[in-house]
Amino acid sequence: MKIKRILALALACMMMLTACGSNETETETETNTTTENTQTETETETEEEEVEEYTGPKDYRGWTTSRATFNPQMYTNSKTIMNAGTLVAALAENDELVWYPHHASELPTTTDGGTTWTVKIREGLVWSTGTALDATDYEYTFKMLLDPKLVNKNAAYAYDPVVIVNAKEYSQGNANWEDVGVKLVNDHELQITLQYPASELDFYSMIGSLIWPVEEETYEACMNADRTSTTYGTTLDTTPSSGMFVVSEWVTDGYEKFVRNENDPLVKEGWVKLDSYTSRYISQNATRAEMFWAGELDNHSLTGDDYLQYKNDPRAHSLLSANVWGYFMNGASKNTIMQQKDFRNALHYGTPRETICEDVYKLYPAAPALISTGIYAGDGYYRDTEAGKAIAEKYATDYDKAVELFNKAYEANGGQPVSVEYIYFEGQEDQKRQAEILQEHFENLFGSDRFTLTLRACPPASAYDLYRAGEYDLGLGVRLMGNVFNPWSGLNVWKQDYADPYITGFASDEYDQLWFDCMYGDIATDTAAKVEALAKMEELLLDYGCFVPVMQNNNCVMYHERVELATENYLPFIGFSTNQTDLIAAA
Repeated sequence: MKIKRILALALACMMMLTACGSNETETETETNTTTENTQTETETETEEEEVEEYTGPKDYRGWTTSRATFNPQMYTNSKTIMNAGTLVAALAENDELVWYPHHASELPTTTDGGTTWTVKIREGLVWSTGTALDATDYEYTFKMLLDPKLVNKNAAYAYDPVVIVNAKEYSQGNANWEDVGVKLVNDHELQITLQYPASELDFYSMIGSLIWPVEEETYEACMNADRTSTTYGTTLDTTPSSGMFVVSEWVTDGYEKFVRNENDPLVKEGWVKLDSYTSRYISQNATRAEMFWAGELDNHSLTGDDYLQYKNDPRAHSLLSANVWGYFMNGASKNTIMQQKDFRNALHYGTPRETICEDVYKLYPAAPALISTGIYAGDGYYRDTEAGKAIAEKYATDYDKAVELFNKAYEANGGQPVSVEYIYFEGQEDQKRQAEILQEHFENLFGSDRFTLTLRACPPASAYDLYRAGEYDLGLGVRLMGNVFNPWSGLNVWKQDYADPYITGFASDEYDQLWFDCMYGDIATDTAAKVEALAKMEELLLDYGCFVPVMQNNNCVMYHERVELATENYLPFIGFSTNQTDLIAAA
């Protein structure tokens, strides 16, 4: 996508965590009535074959990793919740991203500059259980999301970065529900009041798109006696659906199947082509590749030699990631060597990110800094600004500097051999190889008699739980940036008051103030100042050494030839909008 077009898009729309439908133009089937009489019967038959529409069953065959819950208030990974509705949907239309009212009857509006928002709900909405869905469901959803006893992991969506009045205070037990800025006007209208004004772009992408409703009767029936937890969404029977798809099958550690929800307004308006979407739980890329080439899956992420072989295949589609993967460093670890900044910085400068990208992932570019090349700040890409380029140059790989810093840390440690543990994701062969390269490289660079790196495989969810608890030294992972047009909002995860922190030891009043100034304060509308502040925030994080950037995961996805994508342009957050795809042939 060209910069000018993306920026124009940014003014009118944004991106979202989930992928939704596209209004595709149907293939023309009428024969040209002015065709000359000399046209042969064979040519006519060929033309009819070319425009013949596939009308068979359209079950998309995807893959994912296992899911513990469909409770949208508690899920802990970035998998799309296809069965959940939203106030606003992000859709692919004519190869561009557009906002469209989903459960809302029209896009939410404000008349006071972005502080007070009116949200009108469509009439006639129903849950998959047959129960009516209206504004009272959303009021209940907000109340449960923020309930101080439930401590829902996604409660922050209501107050960070778009801040609903007293939402955080209520979630901490310091305010009454009546004081929260969510008011039921009537059964089909809500009024949402914010502490700070928000743009349409921010309101649609946060409150409009990340608050998925829960069905009150089921939610309450699943509540425990002291109302500290609910089993909502943990079984098929406790998972009501309200979106474009309904969960029809769910086999633990096996697969999940969604069928098109004919009662959903976007389905009724023709945005969804698929009859169903089946996702098998497949953790190993080698297994996914084998199934794709055998015609059993409709997509496959190309890596390594597969990428080199098929990167120019018309079925291959490249992605531009908003995120940089690397590994977390715990400066608050009980392992005392991890508490030394010189040691953490030595790991940063000594990480063989270029080798890892070339030898293991093939298609991923090395990334020495936290913010990806796909992130915008002001009028262009942040990494193309002078401030952004300076940070990338300052923190580029430098083995001599790494050894110098390690020697200082080693001496400060009393000249005693040091050992740290590195966590990677179980079942991921590429990540295992990455860990092995780090192990061999560091022990050679610093001396195996002075430094030992031990490796530990963990399931992804378990690894992130260890990061939250601070029970690790080094751990592979990523903190998602989210909004490609607003990098400041994505950097809230490093603030001291973030609701779901990973323990790294990083805590900076200066960083928190810069974040506030960019989001709500004096420089909120000063693009140049915000870019400089963004660079300073990135520098504070890298200087402390809480995360070592390694690579930007610009994946490449191969789609089965029977798949017709909703957009040929990779769009922020919704990608190629898989939910909107059409299938033009049988499996």
